[in-house]
Amino acid sequence: MTCLIKKYAQNICFLELNRPAKKNALNKEMILHLIDFFSGTAENDQFRVVVLMGNNRFFSSGADLQWMKDAANQSEKKNIEEAALFTQLYSTIYHYPKPIISCVEGGAYGGAIGLMTCSDITVTTPDSSFAFSETRLGLVPATVAPWIIKKTGTAFAKWAFLTGKPFSGEVAQKNNLAQFLLSNDEIIPKTRELAGIIAQNGPDAIKETKLLLNTIDDRIVPIDDDLNSYCADAIARARTSDQGQEGVSAFFERRKPFWNKK
Repeated sequence: MTCLIKKYAQNICFLELNRPAKKNALNKEMILHLIDFFSGTAENDQFRVVVLMGNNRFFSSGADLQWMKDAANQSEKKNIEEAALFTQLYSTIYHYPKPIISCVEGGAYGGAIGLMTCSDITVTTPDSSFAFSETRLGLVPATVAPWIIKKTGTAFAKWAFLTGKPFSGEVAQKNNLAQFLLSNDEIIPKTRELAGIIAQNGPDAIKETKLLLNTIDDRIVPIDDDLNSYCADAIARARTSDQGQEGVSAFFERRKPFWNKK
């Protein structure tokens, strides 16, 4: 089964995350396929807009925790290389020359929020659920952090990262993670309508306008190679740490981690 489903209509590519049994969790295979898709279609004229969505009307549960757990059996070099895949994915999406709309139904967690944050427009529902649950698992939301701060500012990121509390689509919109709130019945047709409006604009003008906006944004909140390396190292260390391994194990075993037993 392919982890990405691609459908094309009226100059729009509907790109669907397709691991429904895992709530479309992001594992190494899916991340590499996403990087390949965005890298390989940047300059073609088959479509003008991408709509990113999740199979079974759920966006993504974030990083695959089994993949996180397996990091304990890897060399330090491989662990850092795999952690850096997230920074590569986010940068590839952010710098993609065509507009990307994230259609977020059901919810998005952890690293999956990075996908919608690096998109140009995010559409969701009021009752969709979001959370940065890394700290509850003994992990660190390192690779996604620069992109969240770029979008929302530090104050919201501190609250969301340090508490790990779930929040609604309404809170996501108030803090600039989402631009539109639509009902469950409206979200698909309205997202298609929005993508269709963008697809009717001049392709070169859209490309240059997105480049203009990103250039200005990068000068306000720069994300450079040094910062990306720091973030990748931070999550790599957290993945193999005692608390990181314990938190993920506790999740799978449906028990409290050792730091919450007393």
